[in-house]
Amino acid sequence: FFELFASIMAPKRKTEDLKLKSIWDETLVTEVMDNKVHRNKMWQWLVLHPDKDICDVPFASWRVKKASADAILKNFVKYTATVVERNESIRGDTTKLLLELQDGHRIETVIMRHPSHSTVCVSSQIGCQMGCRFCATGTMGIIGNLTSAEILEQLALANAVTKIRNVVFMGMGEPLNNYDNLKLAVEFMVDCNRFGLSFRHVTVSTVGVLKTMRRLSDELPYVSLALSLHAPNQEVRLKIVPAASAHHIDKLMEAVDYHTAKNREAYFHRKISRHGVDPTEANSNKRAEKFANVMIEYILIKDVNDLEAHAIELATLLAPRRENIILNLIPYNPTTVAEDYEPPTEESITRFHATCIGEPFGIHTRTRQEKGQDIAGACGQLALVNPGKVANSADIEDAAGSRGAKKGKAKVASRGGKKESAEQSSGGSVSASKLFCYVNIAIPVVLASLAFFTRP
Repeated sequence: FFELFASIMAPKRKTEDLKLKSIWDETLVTEVMDNKVHRNKMWQWLVLHPDKDICDVPFASWRVKKASADAILKNFVKYTATVVERNESIRGDTTKLLLELQDGHRIETVIMRHPSHSTVCVSSQIGCQMGCRFCATGTMGIIGNLTSAEILEQLALANAVTKIRNVVFMGMGEPLNNYDNLKLAVEFMVDCNRFGLSFRHVTVSTVGVLKTMRRLSDELPYVSLALSLHAPNQEVRLKIVPAASAHHIDKLMEAVDYHTAKNREAYFHRKISRHGVDPTEANSNKRAEKFANVMIEYILIKDVNDLEAHAIELATLLAPRRENIILNLIPYNPTTVAEDYEPPTEESITRFHATCIGEPFGIHTRTRQEKGQDIAGACGQLALVNPGKVANSADIEDAAGSRGAKKGKAKVASRGGKKESAEQSSGGSVSASKLFCYVNIAIPVVLASLAFFTRP
């Protein structure tokens, strides 16, 4: 009750009141620098020189108009967000950045290092309104959307830590509830004259905002889709994902099929336009299947959705589309949610995995090897928690890349860590606003109760 009212009464964000101008804001930069070539050269130079600032950009050697260069130097900053805390996992493979935005709100960004590449998990909103029962971010409520520039700044800051190949929109917030800014950021990321990321290396995760899922498939078909399913049927899903009441699980599966179809269509169109490849060729079809994958995310919670019956029902649901999906099993990470959820046992994880990959289902399945659990940077733990260093990671970000390990070979989950309190945030504005809301709600409730029970 109090969480609900706190999220409603917490100060909402007004992006129109933001004063600082980010160099990653394409709209604002275009107003003062109309030459697209010069804009792209500037952005690409900043990407290639993450340790440099705007004042170091060689505008003069590019023959940029003095008025444009002066306007950039005078009015724009490289980062409107400030890194107020940086936590490193003991294993050294995960970094969590606590960022303070220019209006005082805070978000978190997580950098995960793999042997061959690094991935950044970016936030798209301050808080989240979807209220998933297992997710710490959901306890914050929704404060507001990030601008496209603030999303891009997370990638730029991560690039300053290590070279980033993959971006996953799996941080704070529901990305599809901030679709316009998401789209602007993704288009900027994949522009070969800017960050130059591959479409296949950008993954957008959603709990299932159906209408916007189809818009994503139509407008950004190359982008990888990750659906946070977390249940084999509608009944179980409603218990742990309240937003599931808006769309039945069967409709979500239809949206998955739609994205796969649009992804393959876009792939063929690109191959034909670039190389004149005939889409009827067997090799082209096989190649397209390799990159037409959608990731199905499934949090394993002890005795809630990790039983063998759940595995069979899930595998039955996914089997008809097994050529185009990857099932990603995620052992539940301890958080501060109200429900008394527990991580699954190693035995239940192994049994669930074996059921999905076994006959007659043959689902391509991975068990996520968590990174950053010791710094509250793992899946579902982002809620402005900064526990410091404690004891701590298979790559799950390549949803539309190579299908990875052969069927039947499990990627072992490494779990551990301990439950941390969201109230340990070092000065997080959300916690303060919640406390204020609690007091303002509790006092009238108490007074009304006293008046009711003491009436004549």
